Amino acid sequence: MLPSSPERMRRLLDLAYHRPRRFSFTPSFVLRDLAQYLYTDRIEEKKELIKGITLGDIDKFQLTPLPQEVLVLWGEHDQIFPIEKAFKVARKLGANARLEILKNTGHMPQEEDSKKFNEALLNFLLPAPNSSL
Repeated sequence: MLPSSPERMRRLLDLAYHRPRRFSFTPSFVLRDLAQYLYTDRIEEKKELIKGITLGDIDKFQLTPLPQEVLVLWGEHDQIFPIEKAFKVARKLGANARLEILKNTGHMPQEEDSKKFNEALLNFLLPAPNSSL
């Protein structure tokens, strides 16, 4: 989850996408610099956060229900945070949480199917007006 080499960065990117990407053609120096830029600052805090999210005891999973409407968008084939976690997160957020599963996407649905992602987001933010007829 916190890659420190080009090979591990490729593996993380492979996990993040449902459909194959061509990261094998990305030069190693680019992936090395990207890993260094993204994952070296505050590494210990990031490790603790990841442990809490991925290994946390479900009974200790602290997420306060929110009074406002909340949209949870999740990739159907997310290999980093499996779809079961999406349902748990939505339940913990309360009755105002709306979960939408984006088909044929992984951990990066905004990149794999930006059209569906944006459509779901806009439908949430700009709902159709109620007709008063």
